[in-house]
Amino acid sequence: MEQLLARLRRFDALRDGSDGGRGDIVLTRKLPCKPPDFAPESSLGRLPVAIRRALSSLGIRALYAHQAQAIESILSGEDVVLEAPTASGKTLCFNIPLVLGLLESPHSHALMVHPMKALSNDQRRQFEELAGAVEAASARRLESWVFDGDLDPEHRRLLKAHPPAVLFTNPEMLHQSFLGWQEQWTTFLSHLRLVILDEIHEYRGYFGTNVALLLRRFFAKLSQLGVRPQIVLATATCGNAEEHAYRLTGRRCKVVRAATTMRPERHFAFIDPDIPDFRFYEIYLLRIARAALACVSEGLSTLVFCPSRRFAEEAAVRAKRDAVEYGIDAGRIAPYRSGYEAALRREIEEGLRTGRFQAVFCTNALEIGVDIGRLDACILAGFPDSVLSAWQRIGRVGRSWEKKAYVLFYALNNPFDKFFASNIDAFLNKPLDEILIGIDNEELMSRHLPYLVHECGGEVTRELEQTLGSCFYNFSRKAMAGKKPVRGVKPNYQQLKIRGGSGMMYRLLYKGKEIGEISDIHLFREAYVGAIYNHFGRPYKVAAHGAAEVLLEEADPHLRTEGVFWTVIHGPEILSGRRYAESIAACYGKLTVFENFGGFKLIDTHSGQVVREERGQLARSSSVRGFWLELANLSALGGDFEARDLVGLEQLLRIGAPFVVPCDRHDLSTHTTLRDPPTVYLYESVPGGIGVAERALELWPRIIETAIRIAEKCPCKRGCPSCLMPPRPPSGFEEPKKDRAMALARRLLSIAEKAALEKFDPGSHAWVPAS
Repeated sequence: MEQLLARLRRFDALRDGSDGGRGDIVLTRKLPCKPPDFAPESSLGRLPVAIRRALSSLGIRALYAHQAQAIESILSGEDVVLEAPTASGKTLCFNIPLVLGLLESPHSHALMVHPMKALSNDQRRQFEELAGAVEAASARRLESWVFDGDLDPEHRRLLKAHPPAVLFTNPEMLHQSFLGWQEQWTTFLSHLRLVILDEIHEYRGYFGTNVALLLRRFFAKLSQLGVRPQIVLATATCGNAEEHAYRLTGRRCKVVRAATTMRPERHFAFIDPDIPDFRFYEIYLLRIARAALACVSEGLSTLVFCPSRRFAEEAAVRAKRDAVEYGIDAGRIAPYRSGYEAALRREIEEGLRTGRFQAVFCTNALEIGVDIGRLDACILAGFPDSVLSAWQRIGRVGRSWEKKAYVLFYALNNPFDKFFASNIDAFLNKPLDEILIGIDNEELMSRHLPYLVHECGGEVTRELEQTLGSCFYNFSRKAMAGKKPVRGVKPNYQQLKIRGGSGMMYRLLYKGKEIGEISDIHLFREAYVGAIYNHFGRPYKVAAHGAAEVLLEEADPHLRTEGVFWTVIHGPEILSGRRYAESIAACYGKLTVFENFGGFKLIDTHSGQVVREERGQLARSSSVRGFWLELANLSALGGDFEARDLVGLEQLLRIGAPFVVPCDRHDLSTHTTLRDPPTVYLYESVPGGIGVAERALELWPRIIETAIRIAEKCPCKRGCPSCLMPPRPPSGFEEPKKDRAMALARRLLSIAEKAALEKFDPGSHAWVPAS
């Protein structure tokens, strides 16, 4: 790593004060290589001759222990969930039994469902390699194809009429085509033998809940056709694979787990760059571009994960421009993102595999599963939304045990990034995240209901209860009670949004070009008309809102806007809770959140003076699930605590929750009310909830403990954006006092150590003794 750091300095990608001055803060670590466990030679010998010859022709002389176990379990007909690290040969675990099953039953079919297009194309390539080798050894041909949005109508019609043995697809196509045009897929669905779901850790939150409901609909349709396919699931970065597989599919699966965390030798450098705020974007982009060039100069094939599509494009352009200066071929550098034509995406993927491209700047489009060759270095330009995503990106490099892999993380100027930049061990030692999906989310079930009823021929019968699961089945029966659907009337399958969050997304347009996108939630709070909106360090003025776009224009960099917002939470409905001593209550339940906008101030950042004030009147409401702490009697806690000290407690919950509760950092919001009684709320952003707030009720002491440790490590005395200050303080925000917030948090922990006095009984809607 020292050699690479020296190269980064020469390329001006690192200014760490090695010459004695101020500079970037750099933390380095090394994780030693952990070689895989191999299965006995006899496990390979038990496979048919054609398969052994095919594997030999591909250079595979032995199986890993978990591969042998998975193959045996799948061949025995069990539903299986495979949990093994990245680059551990998971694909072979299901491809071998898949090929064997199709050879034994020539008229059967298999369906592989992947969360992203790039993965479907890559998995088909790997299947074709094995199938082609088997064909050479046995003269049996197995056809396959990718069925996604890139496929032209003529090919779609051909595949429906004459389906190949294996189809590779994604959740959108499962909904829109396999179910939306189910009558055209009768041949394929009637002979479906195996369904494979790869990278199941991607199915979490809003997206995962939709996929879980979609799979229940799909299996219900198959059940009506008399088909019950075997299912195989696979994941690399999931802390609760067995539970997640069950919640995703409704089936109990056998877990096959790699005995050791196999990995190559990995070197890490976490960098907190010393860049002034007013020029952060330009300098940060330059550092990332130069870091990629330094890695290429060091002979390392490199993948750069960027925070936006625009950043990926601009960083690639800058790297190409500077490459000549360092004697690097600019033609070996490329950007990669969603939105490119399929042929171009595949050309770049193949170029990475063959070594034609040595540095690729990408978004999360290459985060998962794609085997893109023996990459050596990964640059994280900003920390992803979760630790899980970070490990997925890191897993793209070092896919050969005998080679070293390098990981460079450059922090953006936000508290989440800065925490990890200064706490590398907290990242390396954090257990794998558990994954939550809300299969009891009534909001999302109601969106799937019209499609389910149509697919079931107008009636959800009792025979489907086991397939749909009790939550979805009971909800459907209750919602349809007394109603008679009109048979043959097909709902609009394009309307259901499976991923991307529960709200609408708006395109950000500057001079007619799209530079990014923003959700309706962030539009309300950050991009109201007249706002100075910062997009990766560059200020824009919001000129107007369109039907699905936000029009931006150039803004004076010395101006900023401060919106006047306030939140009101109405009618908490308790679903579960506990009461402790000193009138402390921890609750989980339903909340109605009203967010209000009253205008904004235009402020000159040089003088701090208000240039202009504008009035406005907007509001949005949402029904969500939340966790909250009621402190009805602050005086009973001692310490002269005041209601305003709860603001600091709120910030501790905000910073601690993403490290304890399985969620992405944007899945939660917080709020404090100072009276009737003083209460701190932690609530979900997905309508109807996905189980995050419910888990917070169980884990709130750990959340506070974690937040205290984070705040203690921050060198500030009074609280700062790296600990207790929110990233965007609301109007009238009163800065919390760090010492008071920490003292209150510790007092709550001391109370929580004792058993709860009462618990909430949902049957009687009353508090009853806990014992």
